[in-house]
Amino acid sequence: MPHTEKIASQTEASRFPLPNLLPEIKTNPSEPFYHFISGGAGVGKSLLINSIKQVLERFWIHQPNNKPDDIHILPIAPTGTKSKATIGYMLTQAQNLQHKKTQNMQYLLKLCTETKYIVSHNIAVPDGISNGSPCILKKVIYGQLCEKGNREQIPIRAYVQFEKETTGEKTRQKLKNIIQADGIADKTWTPIQRICRSFSLNENTHIQVTRNQLPLLPSNAQTIHCSQSCTYKNILVFITKNLSRKLLYTAFSRVESLQGLHISGIYKKPIRATIENDPSLREMIRMRSEAQLQFSLTFPEEVKNDENIIALFHNVRSLNLHFPNVCSDKTLLACDIIMLAETWSQPADRYEIDNFTIVYRTDCASTKRKAFGTLIYVKSALLPHINILFQNESISGTNHSTVVALTVCSKTVIMVYKSPKCQWLVLQQQLQQAINTSLQNNVHDIAIMGDFNIKYQVSDPNFKNLNEFMIQNNCLMVLDPTKVSTDHNSLIDLCFSTNPQTNSFIFESATSDHKPIWIELSNP
Repeated sequence: MPHTEKIASQTEASRFPLPNLLPEIKTNPSEPFYHFISGGAGVGKSLLINSIKQVLERFWIHQPNNKPDDIHILPIAPTGTKSKATIGYMLTQAQNLQHKKTQNMQYLLKLCTETKYIVSHNIAVPDGISNGSPCILKKVIYGQLCEKGNREQIPIRAYVQFEKETTGEKTRQKLKNIIQADGIADKTWTPIQRICRSFSLNENTHIQVTRNQLPLLPSNAQTIHCSQSCTYKNILVFITKNLSRKLLYTAFSRVESLQGLHISGIYKKPIRATIENDPSLREMIRMRSEAQLQFSLTFPEEVKNDENIIALFHNVRSLNLHFPNVCSDKTLLACDIIMLAETWSQPADRYEIDNFTIVYRTDCASTKRKAFGTLIYVKSALLPHINILFQNESISGTNHSTVVALTVCSKTVIMVYKSPKCQWLVLQQQLQQAINTSLQNNVHDIAIMGDFNIKYQVSDPNFKNLNEFMIQNNCLMVLDPTKVSTDHNSLIDLCFSTNPQTNSFIFESATSDHKPIWIELSNP
């Protein structure tokens, strides 16, 4: 399942831990942390774990000098199947893995069309093609490797069909000329090319072996451990006398209904788990009573009620790319006002969201998408109480700034965006005009929020000017100045208010390197 669909399909119980993990992953990557997640089959544990894995992959792949196959993310054991001793053993094996592995490259790979396989390497992680992605082999293309004197016809490319049509979409677009040359008509088939990997012959020699192979592994049959997180319409479970209660539970819970469960062997009802005979149960009870996870983030939907208004700002880094996420993000949709910058949008793009109305929008003027564009959504039910007081776009080459002021229930919310090289004086004039307009309309409760591209620290040359300007206009910084609003450990997305009691928070994003910021306004 692609990253965006994983995020969108999170259940109520499983979607809250992910954004709370992201700050630890992004800002303190070298610091260990330990989280325990429990729940019955089908509640979303494995979906959450896979989402965390993809978030890690997406984050590290964009770090300087990192390559997809150099990223070391190792799920040590599936949930609910490994004892402490086994995990300790696997950790030891994981530490020695670099000396023993053949990098998942099969010496002999049997290919059979209409058979299930999994991808064995990170081929295109942002496109959903990563180690473990399930697929069905549809066709094999034969040809010759570019090796001198070798004219043997061998499989050079495999076409597979992933569970979701969106998986491999970018890869298919990138390789459309090859697909056309191979005569592939089905638009859902994705080409998988051969790859080369080198590894040591053994621990006692420096001899290197290079293997050129298709990065696929057959997966028609699976061990119970590997089946964790999978769901099937029909399964056949082979029972041996050594299967524990935990393994039986894991195996039987892989099927959608009882009618699809088939058993080979003699089934004996396992002993019921009790505190006396099951140390795992004792530990789970202890953790639930003594070690409850305290979320570090405040969710807008947790505080939203009929007595307040929630306004959120986010430098979305291309709404065009992340619009499906916005439409399915329950945190964003819980807000009354959603203000987005750097939408990279064009006039023909359609970005309607159910129960919301677009009240302000700017797009890229040229046919080329770039870091430009703003968009403001308002809950349709709130629309009669909204009034756009002021709007101003300053554009000079690649430098631009945007200020939009709207009133809602006797309060003014001012959205700000300033590109990195735009002069502070330009934004200052726009802001002063917006504030003056609000005061002239007898609205003194003003909140200013957005991407200022000014670091909220003394070392930034514009920090003093910004602070003095806000103080002169009776505005105080209401975000926690010790926090960061980007993945680059900077605080440049800021929020000021004439009301010092305004609650303001920094949230988390799984798609942008900027974090959303949001405020809670009382609704008299």
